[in-house]
Amino acid sequence: MILDNHIPIMTNEILSFIDGKKNLSILDCTFGGGGHSKMFLERGHFVTAIDQDNNSLMIAKRLKKSFPNIFFHKSNFKDIDLLSLKFKKFNFILLDLGFSSNQLDNDNIGLSFKVNSDLNMNYLCSDLDAFKILNYYDEEDLHRVFHSYGEINQSEKLSKYIVQQRSVKKIKTNFEFIEILRNSGVNFRSKKIHFATQAFQALRIETNNELENLILFLKKVHKYIQIDGHLAIISFHSLEDRIVKNFFKNNRVNKNNKYYNDENWGFEILTKKPLTASKPEIIKNNRSRSAKLRVGRFMN
Repeated sequence: MILDNHIPIMTNEILSFIDGKKNLSILDCTFGGGGHSKMFLERGHFVTAIDQDNNSLMIAKRLKKSFPNIFFHKSNFKDIDLLSLKFKKFNFILLDLGFSSNQLDNDNIGLSFKVNSDLNMNYLCSDLDAFKILNYYDEEDLHRVFHSYGEINQSEKLSKYIVQQRSVKKIKTNFEFIEILRNSGVNFRSKKIHFATQAFQALRIETNNELENLILFLKKVHKYIQIDGHLAIISFHSLEDRIVKNFFKNNRVNKNNKYYNDENWGFEILTKKPLTASKPEIIKNNRSRSAKLRVGRFMN
């Protein structure tokens, strides 16, 4: 069954950067449920889409029946240099680092702490999953994961408690892990979000190499942008946003039009502060509340 219940994030803000332009070549690096791609196609643009998810492949095939100007590649965006692209350079590149509703609602992946499922969190079909991390990582590695990727202040205490609990019984499901978090005595910092959010985030990042994949992509992406083209990146937590912010900062164009990175390319930063979703959008789609959009114009 093809799932397609994804609501694209910050569409008005994204379109504001290409308003009035026609027949653009656009690269959607995280196709997901196809919401952003469809938005571009409806305005007559040519879309190259990338996604590793099988469901995304099916959605793209269905979309192509109505919009022949979409070209889909089943891959991870970090491997952009390995793809045989119809367009060598693009006028607009979008990287949305969030998850489609299809992925979040998929019990087999188990990204949600609202639904009980077997511990997995791997959406890239690699060998590592949350079950292996929680049951077989040593205490030091668990501390690294929860401290670095979850920014949990008492990550040592949490790691020690996990090791104690798994020695009694293997941790097999999301709800079992949530119960361990609840009983760990760890003071999770925010009352605005579910107390398990940081720990789930840490496991998901470790399982899928999310930050490493982002860094790899950013090292390559300038080779695929047309002069005066735009790079737009939507992040959803501080670790991602920090990487994106520093990328634009370290590769910006100075006031005297010299390239800060001492290369022959750079970006004019168009979002001094990241754009965020409007209140009406957040009311309509609560998942947009943590989205941050940064955009740069490519100069060469």
